[in-house]
This record gives sequence, C-alpha cells and structure tokens, in this order.
Amino acid sequence: METGSKWNMANDPHASQETLDQLSGDPDWMIRSAVAKNSHTSKDTLRKLAKDEEWTVRNNVAINPHTPSDTLDALSDDQDSLVRSNLARNMSTRIETVMKLSDDCSFGVRKSAAESGRV
Repeated sequence: METGSKWNMANDPHASQETLDQLSGDPDWMIRSAVAKNSHTSKDTLRKLAKDEEWTVRNNVAINPHTPSDTLDALSDDQDSLVRSNLARNMSTRIETVMKLSDDCSFGVRKSAAESGRV
C-alpha cells in the first residue's frame, strides 16, 4: 500500500479500529503518529503507541482525549518534555497527574500544568 493512501486512512476519523490497529505497526513514524492522533483509535492501540520510540507518536497519544487514564499517567514520566507539556494540557489527564507535572523539572511542563487551570 502506498504511503499516501496509508496517510489518508490513518487520518480518517471513520477508519475502523482494526485498520488503525494495523497501521499502528507501520515502519513510517508519520503513519503511526497520525494513528495516535486519530479519535477513533482503540485504547489498546493507544497504549501500544505510548511506548513508541518516536517522541512525536507519544506526543500525539498524550494529546488524544481518548487515551486511557493509565496510559496518560505513564506518559507523565516520558523522557521528552514536550510530551509531558502537552500531557498537562490534555483535559482527560487526571488531576493527580497534572499536579505531578506542576512539579516537573522542566519549566515548560510546569507552565503548561499551571496554564491548564487545573492546579
């Protein structure tokens, strides 16, 4: 399958969860990143993508409002400060996790937690 058609399927809000799950294993990080951002991606697929080696994929899991709370909690320990910063802005992130991020070593993460209006 060509990259362009995979890109379109990964970004399609009506794509089946089975299709998105299949695309989540694509070698192209941009395809996996699009799947991570798709609101129709299953919770199990989002859990898998939260462990991706590419920070952009994990970042899109962090901003997806449908990511399970246990996965959002785990992303609060992500090595990339942008992932943690965007996690603090996700209104689906548990308040306890946002509180933890408000004490992060990165100023940007602390700022995002404060600007979320939840701490």
